[in-house]
Amino acid sequence: MTAENHDFLPLTEALAELNKDILGKDSGAACYAASTAYARAAMGAIPVQKFGRTYFVRRADIPLIASRLPLGRRRHTHPAA
Repeated sequence: MTAENHDFLPLTEALAELNKDILGKDSGAACYAASTAYARAAMGAIPVQKFGRTYFVRRADIPLIASRLPLGRRRHTHPAA
């Protein structure tokens, strides 16, 4: 990327950062799903820039993106029988 785009990162990396923060607080917490984020990006519900086939977001917009995306369902682990 060019120097003026240094504050952009791929949407998947932004989601990974958000999910890492969530899981750092609670290892069984619900996370953001990439499929939901891409659907919301395509609808214009979250601010993105599309370069080629990849969606990019500004680092400054990550909190806004988190507020506009629903968390997935909480995963439950089942004990081994």
